[in-house]
Amino acid sequence: MKIEIADMAAFVAVVEAGSFTEAASRLSTTKSVISRRVSELEQQLGVVVLDRSARSVRTTEVGAVYYAKCVRILESIDAAHDFVAAFSRQVKGRLRVAVPRDYGAALFLPLLNRFAREYPDVVLDVEVDDQYVNLGDSHYDVAIRAGRLGDANYIARPLTDFHHWLCASPAYLEAHGEPRSLEELAAHDGLIDASSGTHGVWHLEVDGQPQACQPRERLRSNSVAHLAEAACDGLGIVLAPSVVAADAVADGRLRVVLPQLRSPIHQISLIYPTSRKTSPKVQALLAFLQEQVPTRSPWDARIEQQLGTP
Repeated sequence: MKIEIADMAAFVAVVEAGSFTEAASRLSTTKSVISRRVSELEQQLGVVVLDRSARSVRTTEVGAVYYAKCVRILESIDAAHDFVAAFSRQVKGRLRVAVPRDYGAALFLPLLNRFAREYPDVVLDVEVDDQYVNLGDSHYDVAIRAGRLGDANYIARPLTDFHHWLCASPAYLEAHGEPRSLEELAAHDGLIDASSGTHGVWHLEVDGQPQACQPRERLRSNSVAHLAEAACDGLGIVLAPSVVAADAVADGRLRVVLPQLRSPIHQISLIYPTSRKTSPKVQALLAFLQEQVPTRSPWDARIEQQLGTP
């Protein structure tokens, strides 16, 4: 049996992209080439690894197991290449980066462009998505992540931080009144982050002391951007990350309520598998971002400027 590495890479790309067309785009080739490589792979294996339909592409039962093994093999090959590159101190090759849409894409994407200009031998492969990325099960080398940082198989390097702030539209506050205490806050319409795992409870701090509040649920969403827009539309009060809320607060679409209450600090980090810790590409990107990204949250600073606080 002769399995080509390129055939494995094509198969993995199709599984992760969910389509032959997107996989071809990721690998900078054509759909017909990807289709041919997967077909040749199946012919060599003697089994069908992809269940193709008019609407979707998914792995068969044996294909799912084979996919996981292919990911490990390709990761080992990348690690071997990284070792050689580290030995010769070459910063070159493809670097696959996952960036969260809601948490800082506006900050990080221009910086990635600058990194690409400074390192012309690095091919950046960037995907902007708010889906939680498990680096162990994906084709990414690194991910920019807010909050959850994975397990001991990952290395997390802090880049910057942010708080969540209680915000509502001027129209909502005019119609319902502005809460002056936790007790009053609990009687207001709350816009709840379904992805936070807090079951509708807002965890806040006052002078470093933890406080909790469970507002009356008005709307629930797993998108913080959606919740911020719902707040701008007057649907209720949102506990929004400054990353998302800063623009709306600056232009007056949202107002901060109970500014003495905000969430504990959250970090935005660059994470990567331990197998990538010697990669010159990863270390170059880490050093670049740590130099360029302000350690004090630029989003919190904008909100505090609106509030007139230092």
